[in-house]
Amino acid sequence: MNTLETLIQEVRNELGADFISTDIVGMDGLSIAGGSADPNFNAAKASARFAMVMNLAAKSSDKMNMGAVDHNLVTTDQAYVITRFLGDNSYYWGLAITRNAVLGLAYILMDDYAERIWEAIPR
Repeated sequence: MNTLETLIQEVRNELGADFISTDIVGMDGLSIAGGSADPNFNAAKASARFAMVMNLAAKSSDKMNMGAVDHNLVTTDQAYVITRFLGDNSYYWGLAITRNAVLGLAYILMDDYAERIWEAIPR
């Protein structure tokens, strides 16, 4: 297991039963690492679609002079999906958790792990 996979596993362990899926994704929409608790979850589709969301969020924020995007939250009736840019914004990290999860904990974990994940991305 490489460093990136180890970090992702640590996040999964911290979230426990509330973990649904996570991926580290290039802005081309291709996941370079991740995993899901649900074998039927299509990470490739989610990665590509949320790359479009992150591009749109960054462009919208820029056009409205609201500053750089920190986190993006999508709330559904079944899950929270949090995305955030990593490093120089050439990658983003997506994390899906159940609606029973403590949202603040997920934000804290993402803040705590973001720099280490960025450093572990092979470039």
